[in-house]
Amino acid sequence: LRDDILSGRLPCSFVTHALLGSYAIQAELGDYDLDDHGSDYISDFRFAPNQTRELEERVMELHRTYK
Repeated sequence: LRDDILSGRLPCSFVTHALLGSYAIQAELGDYDLDDHGSDYISDFRFAPNQTRELEERVMELHRTYK
C-alpha cells in the first residue's frame, strides 16, 4: 500500500498524504520528542510523490500530537 501511494498508483489528496505520512512517522519513530527529533526530522522519509516542504510540515504537526 505504501509503495502504491508513493509511486502515485493510488492517488491521494494532500490531507490524506499528510495523515498517512504522520501515521507512518509515528510507526517508524514513535512519539515525538524534541530532544530526539529536532525541527526537520522527517526530510529523509518519503511518503508522497512530489513531496513538498508544506506536506512535511503538516506531517510533523500531526505527528507531534500523537501519544
